[in-house]
Amino acid sequence: MSRIHILKGFSDLEGALWVLKYHPELQNRKKIVQCALQNGYTVTDERNYYIFQLLTEWGIANSEQRALTATGEDFYSLWEMKENVAVDVLHGLQYGLWTQHSSDQNLASWAYQQVCNYLWEYQTLPKPQDLIAYVYDGRGALDEIPDNIANAFSNKSVNGAYDWLLPLDPPVLAGVSETSSGRRNFRKANFARRPYCSSALFLMGLNWAAREATIPFGDLIEIDDERRNSICRFCMIERNTFDIMLDEVLQRFEFLSIEQIGRLFVTINQEPRISYF
Repeated sequence: MSRIHILKGFSDLEGALWVLKYHPELQNRKKIVQCALQNGYTVTDERNYYIFQLLTEWGIANSEQRALTATGEDFYSLWEMKENVAVDVLHGLQYGLWTQHSSDQNLASWAYQQVCNYLWEYQTLPKPQDLIAYVYDGRGALDEIPDNIANAFSNKSVNGAYDWLLPLDPPVLAGVSETSSGRRNFRKANFARRPYCSSALFLMGLNWAAREATIPFGDLIEIDDERRNSICRFCMIERNTFDIMLDEVLQRFEFLSIEQIGRLFVTINQEPRISYF
């Protein structure tokens, strides 16, 4: 059973990536934190440094070697060259880590999905208690339900989800202020679907939809209304943006194709990789 609480960590991301890239010899979390601080990077959570745990869960870092994985090396290059695309990819990794085919694993990702789906569907930023209730009510999707789900997913979890949504560009959250202690205040913030996203995230959304439907690479993926909506939720974009984004990814990625057989079908002929972005 994995945790359901959504951890924050975006503020610590850049420093963690840099240390893992250039100082893989540091095998102690405390030394990683010290190195990040000494080199001028922000560290908001010296005690737990959850960002390292998150990077490991997403396959970007190796928990044993304390270094970037091959995927992590590609992600670091993307972060250096196209940070806004890298942020989109982080959202996609966070959203897509949970799968209905192993529904007792990666529950924090499932909870993040629930938050994103609520915001996309209702197009409003609710009270934290409403989101907590929504996540609690959706627990029927899980094979194994944590006994403490109501306590484990809390206001801190909601803020953790917002911490990863806030950097998206184009944004979904506006009007976020800071308290005197530097904490973000979402009470007067607003949510809006995005007019577009990166082609990388849209491709991830197509691939995620195929995975959840157990459609293998090379087979036809029917784009019906339900699947169109699910991919737009994944990307946090307006529904009428779908066709524009599809045209963009078709032009950019040669391993994608479409067919019109009365209905629209998409084919993904190989697994997308961060190095393609």
